[in-house]
Amino acid sequence: MTPPQVQPPVSFEEYRLYYETTEKVTERRLSMNRWNYSVLTASLLAIGVTLGWASSHDTFLLAGIIGVLVLSAIACVMCFFWLRQIDDFKALNTAKFEVLNSMAPLVIFEGASGPSSAQSFNCFGKEWQELSRVQALQAPSASGFVRGLRSSSAERFIPRAFGAIFALIFLSVVTFSALSWDNVTDHPSPFSNSEQPEKKGK
Repeated sequence: MTPPQVQPPVSFEEYRLYYETTEKVTERRLSMNRWNYSVLTASLLAIGVTLGWASSHDTFLLAGIIGVLVLSAIACVMCFFWLRQIDDFKALNTAKFEVLNSMAPLVIFEGASGPSSAQSFNCFGKEWQELSRVQALQAPSASGFVRGLRSSSAERFIPRAFGAIFALIFLSVVTFSALSWDNVTDHPSPFSNSEQPEKKGK
């Protein structure tokens, strides 16, 4: 019968350094959320400016519609990848905390006269158990369930809301173009007006 393998002790310094990498992942996720939010807000403003400009200049209507469709499509793709990034960061953080939980019972503390008799309280593991007890875990994701706090749902709401807005803009512009196709194609380019008088003069 093979004796059970005894896990070697873990230095508290290694435990602390690994915890710092977990904090950095959280900071990167928040920074990524801010960047995506800024880019999509700017895209929404750009679409509003393009729609206003195209509606006030008939000769630029087709160019404006194409511009809005392209911006909306790109923004929808960005929203999809934003959601994937959130899932990836959450999964990475979950894995890191599971490693921390498995390290905690093995941590040894160094005192002035050598190793201390202090034992790790395994605070992350106990915190996780308490959260599970109050059913504050399990945020839905595309691949089943990713373990995370319920705040994950709020974090995912913003890219979903942006995606719905851009998809609605895209569909509205397509519908408007289909219903007003003759008006849209009257002046396919801003130079079409300047060409017509020359033809009449001839």
